[in-house]
Amino acid sequence: MKNWLLFTTFFGLWLSTQLSSGLQDYLAYSFILTFGVLHGANDIVLIRKQYQNLNTTGAIIPYILVISLVTLLFLYSRALVLAVFIVISGYHFGEQHLRERLTNSHWFHRFFFTFYGLTILFMIFYANIVEVQQIIYDVTGYLFLSGYIKIGLYINLIGLSISVAFLKFKKVLRINLVKELFMFFVFYIVFNVASLLWAFSIYFILWHSIPSLKDQMEVLYGSSKPSYLMDYVKSSWIYWVVSILGLFILYLLLQKHIDYFISVVLYLLAAITFPHVIVMSKLEKNKGI
Repeated sequence: MKNWLLFTTFFGLWLSTQLSSGLQDYLAYSFILTFGVLHGANDIVLIRKQYQNLNTTGAIIPYILVISLVTLLFLYSRALVLAVFIVISGYHFGEQHLRERLTNSHWFHRFFFTFYGLTILFMIFYANIVEVQQIIYDVTGYLFLSGYIKIGLYINLIGLSISVAFLKFKKVLRINLVKELFMFFVFYIVFNVASLLWAFSIYFILWHSIPSLKDQMEVLYGSSKPSYLMDYVKSSWIYWVVSILGLFILYLLLQKHIDYFISVVLYLLAAITFPHVIVMSKLEKNKGI
């Protein structure tokens, strides 16, 4: 699968040299609102899969409570929600990408996952630093100095290096350092050539959402063959539609207060990411990590 992902990544890189930033962003929105939202739309079904005696209502209530808590936290402090969202997303990206590299569970793997994901995110931020500063200002009202993003990137790179060394020393990490460094080099090129949203979309869709869809289909149907994708869509389309409608309503409510639509997308992603990470982490724990 990785060879296909690598080829598609280079194709996305080529597209970024052929399309204007505006067209790249529209393409990114379309993928985020389809594959991106879809990969988190079957959480209720996954919860019921883990807890056989739990009905749909019983699965939905705690999910809604978490989303409501995020919303209340947003009303209290936008900056705090954004910061927590970035950290949680970093952990989730790392968990999805690296969990199969662990031969055994180890308490330090949480730091490993988080440092990896945050390194990816801060690489994107640093490559598009002016736009990221504007988004942070639009979302929080605070001017985030570019030096902080650079320091954040260095801190996470150091943390990732220490994590790899420690887990390799403990003999619980199976990883090809040359291949991983090559992938970081590829990501570095993509993030510096593509627009901010398209760069994020390439990683988020190709290296997170699609592999996550594959893993979820294996849990739900015992196979990730393409023929099961329609079954996945049939069981998740209602939640997917609700998410899209929620985005539209959120946009209507906040359009006078937030200048950039990307900021609204961030809030929607934050609201659905928190419970989604809990569900997927529980799923991975049940698989032995």
